[in-house]
Order: sequence, then C-alpha cells, then structure tokens
Amino acid sequence: ADPIRNVPPWTVALLDPTKGNLPRRQIDVAGTIKYSEAIAREGTPGVLFAASTGWGHARNFEEHRQTLEVGGQAYLGNTLKQALFRIEDPLEKNQNLMKEVKEWGYAIVWTRRGSNLPPHASDREVADNLLHFAESAIKNEVPFGIYSISTVDGVPLHASAVKLLLEELGQEGAKYLVAIKITEPVFEESTRLYLDDPAFAEKKIVQGWDVFYTRALKAGKRPDGTNQCGATSGAAACMVKAYNAMYNAATENDWDAINRIQKVVTATFLSMQGADKDAFPDLQIAKRVMGLGHPLTESRSLKEVEKLVITLEKLAENRETLWGVKLIAESLLIMGKNNPYSSPFYDRLEATSNL
Repeated sequence: ADPIRNVPPWTVALLDPTKGNLPRRQIDVAGTIKYSEAIAREGTPGVLFAASTGWGHARNFEEHRQTLEVGGQAYLGNTLKQALFRIEDPLEKNQNLMKEVKEWGYAIVWTRRGSNLPPHASDREVADNLLHFAESAIKNEVPFGIYSISTVDGVPLHASAVKLLLEELGQEGAKYLVAIKITEPVFEESTRLYLDDPAFAEKKIVQGWDVFYTRALKAGKRPDGTNQCGATSGAAACMVKAYNAMYNAATENDWDAINRIQKVVTATFLSMQGADKDAFPDLQIAKRVMGLGHPLTESRSLKEVEKLVITLEKLAENRETLWGVKLIAESLLIMGKNNPYSSPFYDRLEATSNL
C-alpha cells in the first residue's frame, strides 16, 4: 500500500559462499546461512538472494532454487528477505518457485527485463515478457519489483515499457509492482528519468549502480521526510558497515559524512573493475577476500584479489578517508577469525581497521 515507506531503504545483494572444486563448485549451505545472518546483524533492512552479485545469472535452475531455499533457512530477524527470479527460466518452474519462496518467508520478489529478448525488442514485447511473472506474483499475493540492468540483459529497461506493463496489469494488479531497481552507468539516462516520471510517483526507485548512491538519496528526498529512492547494493555485500553509516547520515541530512564515506566506497568499488569502465566490477574479488570461496566456474588468486586490500591500505593514509576505510575493513571481516571463513588477509585488514 505504501512502497516508498515500506520497501527497505537499502538492501544488500548478497554474495554466494561456495565450496568444492572446478569445473563447477557448489553452494556452501552453512556458509550462506552464516554470512547472511552476519549481514543481517549489522542492521541491514533487506537482503536479496540470487542476484548477479552472487552470480545468480550463471547458475542452472536447480542451483538457483537451492540458493533461495537455503536463504529461507537463515534467521534474519527483522531483515526483509527478497528473491531474484530469472525471467529466462521456464514459466512453469518460476510459477512453482513463486509459491515456494512465499512459504520460505520471502517478502518481495524481483526479476529483470530479460536477456531472452533481443536488444531492439519493442516496449510491448518487453512488457509482455514481464507480464507472466507479474501475474504469478499477484496470484500468490507477493509484492514484486523489476530490474534495469543492461550489463546482464544487454539493454536497459525503458520507463515506457514499464508503463505499458502497469496498463496491462490494471489498477489493482499494478499495486503489486512496488519498486523498480536501476543498475545503469548513466544516472541522467536511467534513475533520473524514473524519478521524473509521474507514473512512478508511488513506486520505490532503487539505485543499483553504487557510485550514484548519494545522488539518488538526494534526488529522492521529499519534503515530508520520506525518500522515493532506496538502494540495492552489491557493494554493500562487502561494505555493509559503510552503507549502514551512509543511510544513518542521510536520515540526519549529514551530506558531508555521506560524501566522505561514498568517496571511499566508490574507490573500493572501482578497484574491482577491469578495463571496461561501463562493466560492473567483479565483486567475486571481495567474496574471496572475505573468505567465502571462489566463483562458481572460475578461480581468483590471492594476488588478483589483493588489489582490494592494497586500495584500502593506501586510502587509509589520508585522514579524510580513514573513517570510510575502517568501516569497509571491518565489513570485510564480519565472518570472524579462526574458522573456515576467515579472510586470508585478516591480519592486514584488522590492522587497517584499528588505525
């Protein structure tokens, strides 16, 4: 009934703890529960399972379903569980999964525009592609959100297509669409367009491209104190304490504090990016630093992932950025010491956090 107040103000798109060997690793059930519970203990309002942060797009359907089933076993207190569906999966399987995630305690379900459509697909084709997922959510009385993420789908989800979907759902059905998540590299051509469109005035606009988090919080702030913008962050999966601090500062309108932390978050985020600056950074680097394992079908050497630690150590030399560095270093250590998930860089990160 009131998405702007009730959709979580920020959500962590969780990493995917793994174990086993190549050619294909397995989900680490105990690690997934331990990790998601550690994230929730930091005061996180919402978590998202099976997102691209956790390579959800690279898994087969049974692996994908298992991720969501295991997430359902985690005790997260007041933290809202959310599930990402792959629209490319067979409709019947997704319809069954919709019933299951409701039983497993998920409060919101999400899906993307879909990579099963060509980049030049019409708005009508995009709306029709989303319609069956939307109808399944509505039938099961589960609020849902949709993604714009061109790094996975090959093209953004245009506002004009979403408006067609709302028309197809009708007034009552359209209420179940509570949020639209924008993970695009140009703020003015994505998030800003959704915020400026009256059709979405009652929908939560969720910022997903992390370097725009502060801009989104400023742009979404309303005179009554509510904020139309939230965030679902892959970076928060490894920088949860920093995101919590930014959110708390935003509620106090302390933009100086937010900017100080955002500067370090952005530098850390971009340290995991390759040569293509329009490509999303490789957050599996952070996963390895946290002691949560390797990617599903690849490996990350300690030398490869050390650049994240080195970035923090260099940023710690500046008093202006030290606060943010300490928050991130502490976030990378939330799995604790002297257990199977202890960071391979624990001592260096602990030294940084104690500066």
